[in-house]
Amino acid sequence: MKKTLFWPLLAVMFWLPLPEGSKPPWAMGILMMLVYGLALFWLLGYARNRLPVTLAFQKARWIHLGFILVTSWLFIQQLPLPADWVKALSPHAWDIHSQAYLALGLPLPELLPLSIDPFATLMTALLTLAYYLLFCLCLLLIDRPEKLRAFAWVLVVAGVFQAVFGSLSTLSGLEVLLFRDKPSYFGVASGTFVNRNSFAGCLEMTLAAGMGLLIAQLNERASQSWQEWLHRTLKTLMSNKVILRTGLAIMVIGLVLSRSRMGNTAFFSSLMITGLLYVICRKQLSRGMVVLFVSLLVIDTAIVSQWFGLEKVVERIEQTSLERETRPNVSEVTLDAIGDYGLTGTGGGSFYTTLPAYHDGSWKGYYDLAHNDFLQFPLEFGLPVYGILALMVLAAAWHAIVAMRQRRNRLMVGMGFTAFMGILAIMIHSSVDFNLQVPSNSAYFVCMMALGVLARYLPTVGKVRR
Repeated sequence: MKKTLFWPLLAVMFWLPLPEGSKPPWAMGILMMLVYGLALFWLLGYARNRLPVTLAFQKARWIHLGFILVTSWLFIQQLPLPADWVKALSPHAWDIHSQAYLALGLPLPELLPLSIDPFATLMTALLTLAYYLLFCLCLLLIDRPEKLRAFAWVLVVAGVFQAVFGSLSTLSGLEVLLFRDKPSYFGVASGTFVNRNSFAGCLEMTLAAGMGLLIAQLNERASQSWQEWLHRTLKTLMSNKVILRTGLAIMVIGLVLSRSRMGNTAFFSSLMITGLLYVICRKQLSRGMVVLFVSLLVIDTAIVSQWFGLEKVVERIEQTSLERETRPNVSEVTLDAIGDYGLTGTGGGSFYTTLPAYHDGSWKGYYDLAHNDFLQFPLEFGLPVYGILALMVLAAAWHAIVAMRQRRNRLMVGMGFTAFMGILAIMIHSSVDFNLQVPSNSAYFVCMMALGVLARYLPTVGKVRR
């Protein structure tokens, strides 16, 4: 039964980015139904003693606790509470509710929610619950190295599909998404996403998965003779390593064609930082690792990317400071709002409802997201819960680091590399964008966290620690 559920999990992972990153409401509904359904079938199997609880699931208890606390808080935010409690915990939320009822000529009810947009907060709570269940399913259904490898390959295939679709859509001039015409970002690749930066964020994590699989295939033992070197070279050319390396090159092309400044910066920065961390953890720098990194920098950056407009990305990066001077001061305004709602937050998903009250008239247009996840989460969730989220991510990253340092199995080391690189790339990118507000990217990020735990605790044949 575990195998029966594992294949649908892989299908879900491939599906999530296709309907515009699962951002439209109907796509969010499908995401939740798929994940809830898989979780329900697992519970039925567990109740019939046909599915066990894995070691990795048990070892992630602190991350479980964090997910439970965060999800519970989101449900609490949208529940009607005594008005006096709301006034004491969040005076600004109480004031907004009071003004709304006064404008309608209605008396203030005895029960009020902490959230200033309860319906949006309920949707965020349900979506967060789906993320947590997906995290659990990864830990429960991936119980063997073969399944872990297959899961990483599905991420790579999903990334290659996005890169090919986005590149062909742009280079051919068709400019379409999977289910409709592209509404914006003409002339740049965005895959099946509406926003090119969300597309770049997806590729950052799928590229990390590909890097981990390549590292898992590295042979750290030096060749003793030219015959052995020739044998290894021929074996490599006939293996799936060439296919994987080609897939990485295709994803890099897609990333460059997105013209996403921070997407490209986050990928190469996370690759270099994680590579340095890998050398520190393993206390060795093999020839295979050197060749891998040099090939990424020389072949992908200096050769392939030049054909597809890397210089245009560089030009956009050089113009960043000028554009920042002309952009609305949304970050500063968001910081002001955090000061007013720091304890309880405005409610999950309520940024677009909160911002108008702080609009100082210095910009035109409509901002439904903060374009900075490090500001939007503390505003909506509150600083205490934001702290829990940060600790959860740090815990997952630490599991990945320990896996790179202690595991001997090459696949586990590679998946530790994948988890840390994927987490770091999104953290860098999220400082100026909203990748974690896109459901499919959030789901992939949660899977990166699960991979960190799996890389450390998934059992393998023989000794697993130094």
